[in-house]
Amino acid sequence: MRTRLLWGGILFMGVAVAGCATAPPVTGPSTRDSAPAAEYGYRKSAQAAPIVSKGPKLRVAVVRFVDKSAYGRGRLGSAIQDILTTDLARSGQFIMVTRQDLGLILDEQDLAKSGTIKAGTGPKSGEVLGVNAIVTGVVSQFGVKQKSATYLVGASKTQTAEATVDVRVIDATTGQIIYADSGNGVYETSSTEVLGIGGRTGYDETIEGKALRAAISKFIDNLIGKMATMEWTGKVASVDGGEITVNAGKKTGLVVGDRLRVYGQGHEVIDPDTKVSLGRRPGAEKGEIEIVDFFGEDASIGKVLRGKGFAVNDIVRFGK
Repeated sequence: MRTRLLWGGILFMGVAVAGCATAPPVTGPSTRDSAPAAEYGYRKSAQAAPIVSKGPKLRVAVVRFVDKSAYGRGRLGSAIQDILTTDLARSGQFIMVTRQDLGLILDEQDLAKSGTIKAGTGPKSGEVLGVNAIVTGVVSQFGVKQKSATYLVGASKTQTAEATVDVRVIDATTGQIIYADSGNGVYETSSTEVLGIGGRTGYDETIEGKALRAAISKFIDNLIGKMATMEWTGKVASVDGGEITVNAGKKTGLVVGDRLRVYGQGHEVIDPDTKVSLGRRPGAEKGEIEIVDFFGEDASIGKVLRGKGFAVNDIVRFGK
């Protein structure tokens, strides 16, 4: 009788422990204070109010980030590019220009080699790309570590990914860096196995992207806020008598009746000591146009209200 009771007790305990082990593996952002996760589903409910942009939307290009981490071996740069492009597009503040739209491979090294962005000649970038801002940067650090533990009746495993991302925003008209920041993010996932039952898992490849998102979450709001304060400018695409075609339209946010002032391109000023561009001095005001119609994906037609001497590549902006 005692033997039966003993075996019955052991069986009951085994079933109870196994029942606890059937819970799914614990996954999610690390609870470490230094790096909250950036997955949208894990964000805190009390978020900052969305930034409301005034005026037309800026055209922004996120170029491929340089992956300098030993772990990534050059492959994490495109992942950051995709994540940032998605986050900026979701904000509704900008028109995102992709590499496919441009027909160029636009990482920072290629920009320098092609002369699109080059020390001392930064103003060329806006002419080549037709954008207001360029977002670029570096994956400076990335690593994944695993920690395993074995117990009397089970085992556990924790995988942790940590990323550091440096970001820069370049004014495409002047070639100057107008914003720079860095973010560090951590994401970890764990599993537990008891008596052969539970969440035995292999390497979780998704933690790479989740750690990158956690790093981006550290600066994305400030990045959006900074770019939202940039002055919008467009360009004269063609001149036909009293009609001026502008390279921005409904998609950008212009409306019929908008009045835009037209300026010459101005000229670049080089520091005599450093030989680095100080930016481009504003050109002289040539006149004013009023938007009267739209065509194509994102273009508009303006009628001349005053002025003369308008030319292709002249700058248009709202009057101050």
